[in-house]
Amino acid sequence: MSSNSEIIQRGHSLPDEVALRLRATIESGAWQPGERLPSQQELCQVYGVSRPVVREAISLLKSEGLIISQQGRGQFVNPEGSSVFRLEARLDSQEDLASTIEFLMSVEVVGTELAAMRRTPAELEEIRGHLEALEEAIRTNGSGIDDDMHFHQSIMRATHNEHFLDFSNFLETRVRRLIRAARTNTARHAGWVRQAQDEHRTIFEAIERQDPEAARHAARQHLINAAKRLQAR
Repeated sequence: MSSNSEIIQRGHSLPDEVALRLRATIESGAWQPGERLPSQQELCQVYGVSRPVVREAISLLKSEGLIISQQGRGQFVNPEGSSVFRLEARLDSQEDLASTIEFLMSVEVVGTELAAMRRTPAELEEIRGHLEALEEAIRTNGSGIDDDMHFHQSIMRATHNEHFLDFSNFLETRVRRLIRAARTNTARHAGWVRQAQDEHRTIFEAIERQDPEAARHAARQHLINAAKRLQAR
């Protein structure tokens, strides 16, 4: 591994960026299956980041099964490789952002449509509660990030299909920075805050009416608009 050319410039999500570069090194064959990784201190020096950043990056790769730990010996490239599905959303690439949003549509849009068809009264009230929590976050200038996540997850629960919920939970961990960036951008523009919340309300009202076509359209439009807000950062 080299030198100053590897140092990560600020402005990126550092653990994600370090994980991306470590993964690229492994996949290039520079580190062979079963090979021990450099120490955390060495990786800190290579990338110009702190130990907590390196630890989180390694943790991400361990969650994918790409890196394994051996007690007292350090971190190693998994000899069996990783069969874990990955989704890396890079905000600095419009092409990658567009592809990610397009992929999210395949899950969120269909899931919202199913929720409109299958939701129970109790599930509708759960969705309503998260919508109201978002409204309160707007009123108090809160971030609303968790409320946003919970709103969409409650919709996935209402599909009565555990695979939609499981995949939604996966997306929460892998695309959280996308949502955080979208809400941060929205917070910079008062009009966008209301626009995003109006989109949430339109989704809710379609589910409330049990109108799957309207729910599908509303979810699709919300993702399209979220992408525009991200690109305007």
